[in-house]
Amino acid sequence: MPREPLPEDLRRFILTSIPSVPFVEAMLIFRDARGAAVSNELIAKRLYMAERAAGDVVQLLREAGVIEPAGTDPISHRFRAETPELAAMLEMLAAYYRSNLVDVTDLIHSRTARRAQQFANAFKLRKD
Repeated sequence: MPREPLPEDLRRFILTSIPSVPFVEAMLIFRDARGAAVSNELIAKRLYMAERAAGDVVQLLREAGVIEPAGTDPISHRFRAETPELAAMLEMLAAYYRSNLVDVTDLIHSRTARRAQQFANAFKLRKD
C-alpha cells in the first residue's frame, strides 16, 4: 500500500516548529490523556529518559503553547493548544505520525542533521 504523502503545510510546521522526536512523543502523551493532568515523572517513564530531560521537553511544549499547567502543581500539565490553528496542526501531526512514523522522524532528524553540519562547517579551516 503506498504511503500517504506528507502535506506541505505539515512539512513546513515540522521543519519550523518541532525540535525533536521526544517533543512529538510527549505531545502525544498529553493529547491522549484527554485533558487529564500528566506529570513530568510520567513523561520521563514513558519516554525512557531522566526526569530532568523530560522537564526540558515539557518546558518546550509549554513555551510552544501546546500544554498548560494543571492546577497548582508545577510539574503537572494538560494538553491545551493555544490556538485553533495550532490544535488543527497538532491533530494532523498526530494522525500522520502514527501512520507514517519513519517519514516524520526522518524529517525531524534531517533538520537537526542540517544544523549539526552547519555548526561543523563553521569550524572548517579555509584557505583564503
